[in-house]
Amino acid sequence: MKPQLTLQTPLELPPQEISSYLSKLWISENEYSLGANTFSLVVWQPSWLEQCLVINDFINGPITGNLSQEIINTAKDLILKNRLPLATSLYSKKLIDILKKNIANDTSEDLRGQFFESSISTLNPRRLITLAPTLNEHAGIKTFVSAYCPLSDDSSKQPICGDLVVIRGGTQSIYSEGLELINKLSIEELPSWLWWNSSLDDSPEVFDFFLKSGSRLIIDTANGSIKRCLYVLNNALKSNKAINDLNWVRLKSWRESLAMIFDPPSRREILDHISDIDIDIEGEHVIQALFLISWISDKLNWRFKKINKGTDFTNVFFVRTNGEEIKISINPLPLGNPSIHCGQVIGLRLISKISKNPKQNTCIILGCESAECSRLESGGMADMHLIEEVVPNSLLPSEGDVSQLLRSSRGNTSPLFENTIKIAQEIYEAFH
Repeated sequence: MKPQLTLQTPLELPPQEISSYLSKLWISENEYSLGANTFSLVVWQPSWLEQCLVINDFINGPITGNLSQEIINTAKDLILKNRLPLATSLYSKKLIDILKKNIANDTSEDLRGQFFESSISTLNPRRLITLAPTLNEHAGIKTFVSAYCPLSDDSSKQPICGDLVVIRGGTQSIYSEGLELINKLSIEELPSWLWWNSSLDDSPEVFDFFLKSGSRLIIDTANGSIKRCLYVLNNALKSNKAINDLNWVRLKSWRESLAMIFDPPSRREILDHISDIDIDIEGEHVIQALFLISWISDKLNWRFKKINKGTDFTNVFFVRTNGEEIKISINPLPLGNPSIHCGQVIGLRLISKISKNPKQNTCIILGCESAECSRLESGGMADMHLIEEVVPNSLLPSEGDVSQLLRSSRGNTSPLFENTIKIAQEIYEAFH
């Protein structure tokens, strides 16, 4: 990845002067220089966890907005130390509230928005705006601006440059003043994206502003209450808003692995006789499991029938076109250590009963590691034909997944994801 070159130290300007300053930034000798003609990206980056850890001296500053391995390890230790549930998210309000208790005056250096991941910078965003709310909810707005150019190995090529804007302050100040500035800084002729790099329960009034705007949305439904996450997804569909979900993106390897198993024509008959599916997830956040269930049922034209929910399981029932019933179980499993992303699928077992003779039936097992495959093999499956595969874990950080979405420039919601959302919502409504 090529690094970026900041052409100037970020300059603090009053909010009312930002627009005019940027309009002059790329004018030189009455000619426009080669500012990028790509897209604008707004990032909601509260980094509540990092702010708390730096201010409490659990880790060294400055605050950068990057989820480093040090932050992850420190947070996991604190989750265990404070006896929070092992499935507690790094974005959990309970964890943040515990860390907020001992916070004094904050004098930490805050560099959010001044640096960003190279996988994003090499896409040459024309304008990158970071909304950086502070723990002090009543802090006034401060705005900073700078220009950047990614360095090129080819000296004969003119670098394609862009600008960075940081809007820092209390959440109320950002809502009352910062969002108005966002409107003024929008470039109408270019696609605009919002990356909500936080829990969807965070600052809903700010998020709803972007839901009503022309921005394409990037969210992560692994972070936030199930009700809020599905509400956001369905509102986006109703308003024809382009929405991308990193939680759905992380399911790609599972969907591809399952689809590849049924690529050979000799295995297609198995699909017509599926009777049971077990899905194991980390913790109790069921959205990714609902996505996987909904995708399978949509591809096979199953109709949702009912749900049966217990204290430690959820059974979802579907009906095939011939009237046969399929049972899908979601099994939350305790974790050995807290997970970065809540509710990730770690195992799937699919049983197809073609005959009353068990040896003619099939058991398909997918696991994120061989240990999970072995766990799913238990339960009287040894007399069936066994197809087993280990699904590779996605090791990309969120920035990598975001850069892939930006590179695809999808201007609408994937039709496959749309159908998945609708079925997931139908299932969730039956929970209550």
